Amino acid sequence: MKTLEEAKQAVIEDFSMYDEWLDKYEYLIDLGKNLEEYPEEQKTEDKLIKGCQSRVWLDSKVEDGRLFFKADSDAIITKGIISLLISVYSGREQKEIAEDDFGFIGEIGLKENLSPTRANGLVSMIERIKELAQESISQEPAEEVLTAEDAKELAPLYDNVIMAIKQVYDPEIPVNVYDLGLIYELVINKKHEVSIKMTFTAPTCPMADEVLAEVKKSVADVPGITGCEVELTFEPPWDQSMLSEEARIELGMD
Repeated sequence: MKTLEEAKQAVIEDFSMYDEWLDKYEYLIDLGKNLEEYPEEQKTEDKLIKGCQSRVWLDSKVEDGRLFFKADSDAIITKGIISLLISVYSGREQKEIAEDDFGFIGEIGLKENLSPTRANGLVSMIERIKELAQESISQEPAEEVLTAEDAKELAPLYDNVIMAIKQVYDPEIPVNVYDLGLIYELVINKKHEVSIKMTFTAPTCPMADEVLAEVKKSVADVPGITGCEVELTFEPPWDQSMLSEEARIELGMD
């Protein structure tokens, strides 16, 4: 999937291919024709975007931390406009949508080349998309808070998980990934699910996928652990200051 900036730039480039706005309107109409079918029974009053002269229905759902849209309109140009918007924003993280300025709309000159009523409708569509993104953020469950008792109960699990991670070695350096300082974050929640954020000594590690999979499997196999997710990051970049004392001794650095 393209990044948000790449998706917006692609729209700008598509519009730049046409010199006349008549051709750009035809492009919008074609976009509308490609919209996913919107079931008639779901075209309810609460899904209508207020402020649009034509009727525009917009619905959303959250899946895996991303917001997906579906829409329809009873006017062909308006249908093309909402199709353009959701082609850029559907499938993005809620916060990314809520905080975006939709500035690419100004760059393609769409608002300025619509009738006043359609231009107002465009603004209403943008506002509703941002509202839905913000609403979905506010509906997310609060971050889990662990009590001192929880922490005491989880302490043995942390020890076992660390021991499991220490069974996984870097493919280029004969030291386990934990003592190398490649594990940036290790969290176990009340459900005994593990979240790990880790890095590598260099972004070009050819065995990165295999090592990530090995860490995930080793931790998931720890008795009492119900699941494990491993996220790769290179911020901040790894350096030798992150080595444990054991790793320094093993590498003959002390």
